[in-house]
Amino acid sequence: MLFNTSATTSQAGKNPGRLVIAFSHAVSELLVVKTVRAYADLRARELGNIELLQGTTESGNLLHQLAEISAWIDQGVDAIVTMPIDASALQPLVVRAHEKGIRFLSYAFPLAASDGMAGFDAVLSGQICGAAAAAFIHERFPHGGAQALVGALAATPLFAPRWMEPIAMIEAAGGKVVTIGEGATVEAGRQQTEAALRSCPDLAIVIGINDEFAIGAAQAFEAAGKDPALSFICGQDGAPEGLKEIAKGLHYKGSAAILFDQLGAAIIDMSINAVEGKPASINIPCEYVSLDNPARLGELIKAFAEVAR
Repeated sequence: MLFNTSATTSQAGKNPGRLVIAFSHAVSELLVVKTVRAYADLRARELGNIELLQGTTESGNLLHQLAEISAWIDQGVDAIVTMPIDASALQPLVVRAHEKGIRFLSYAFPLAASDGMAGFDAVLSGQICGAAAAAFIHERFPHGGAQALVGALAATPLFAPRWMEPIAMIEAAGGKVVTIGEGATVEAGRQQTEAALRSCPDLAIVIGINDEFAIGAAQAFEAAGKDPALSFICGQDGAPEGLKEIAKGLHYKGSAAILFDQLGAAIIDMSINAVEGKPASINIPCEYVSLDNPARLGELIKAFAEVAR
């Protein structure tokens, strides 16, 4: 854990000129979310006189998220940034927030009637992984026979391009998607890859919905004694644990990495913009990170280590 993610619950009056920003994510237990929070916290400290409240919603628990946001509205924060679990369920809270002069922004995906967004491109992420998998197929399986597992997460349909784009690109390259996984944890990735290997021992490709799933897949490949030269695992997000796995030079070949420093800062900066009546929406890009560019990989790993201090 990068830092304490417990929500701040102090009801004390705000200091003059102090801005209070609250951030609620649907699955705050994920490694990637902890990384984003670390960068948001760093940005808040850099600017000064900003209090950042971190939500505690886990596993897409809608009732918890609604209660959390409702408490922030009652507290009278200045801005709320949330990854919407259920957009329609959030609308009454958006109205309540606006009635109290609170700016309401979305994270990752647009939200009707919101005041802005700190987002990133799920389509580009999926395309990056799909293109890398297709290149692997062309190199290692030019005559066909490549079998793939692609991880999905039904609870977050707005992330669908993260699995739909790779599926389309793998199949277009002559590969076969033998199973579609479900989940976003290391355990899910490991267990589902193990199950896929039992029925398809020649499985060579895994695309994770995120880095956690992909890390679990790499563990399963290693335990099965797969040849790293004939395997390709790709994650999404570029979380530090995923990048460290890539650096080993084994099964985990790359990740569609979001620029987390920019995304974490955007939570703060877009909130400030919204409070000040300025344009408050941004889409943070992502890039393919692999040992093809070891200097860039090392740079990102080092940056994560520094922000975690």
